[in-house]
Amino acid sequence: MHGNELRKARLHGAVVDRLLHATSLAPDCDSRASALPLLARAAGELRDQPLSDRAMRETDQLLDEAEHTSLFNRARCTRSACAGSATGRITAAIHLTEQGSSVPTTTVAPQWRVIELVTVSHVRLLAADAAGAVDSLRLALHEAVPQRLPHQLQRIMRAAGNRLPELPRVS
Repeated sequence: MHGNELRKARLHGAVVDRLLHATSLAPDCDSRASALPLLARAAGELRDQPLSDRAMRETDQLLDEAEHTSLFNRARCTRSACAGSATGRITAAIHLTEQGSSVPTTTVAPQWRVIELVTVSHVRLLAADAAGAVDSLRLALHEAVPQRLPHQLQRIMRAAGNRLPELPRVS
């Protein structure tokens, strides 16, 4: 997760370097699978479209080969691909969010489902679909509260910001 911590510190070039190194040293597909979605996301944030696309293509291939874990699953990979919307691939990100909504939610941890819904909301805003963005955030809110996920509630509120109508209060 060192690469992810660097990403949070906005050191995207260092993230890409470390994750490229990690994927080159990975001894098997499960090991590559743990680094590739992070690489795709970091490359997207650097607006390196060819690298982001290459990492996502390999990630998609590994979805059928590598063991699915809490950090490597279809929902998590969809989120990484949507982060690639920074490369100007908004149409592709919208398609992924629509495709991802058919993924069974019982296969991912509750916090990842909420994170996925917040990502979908962000993509819908990029597509000028404010109503769809609000719907995604409402669903995220109704999933985060009963699961007692305070960090995800904070994520929802940051995503809503002042760009969206007020979300309903949940007690």
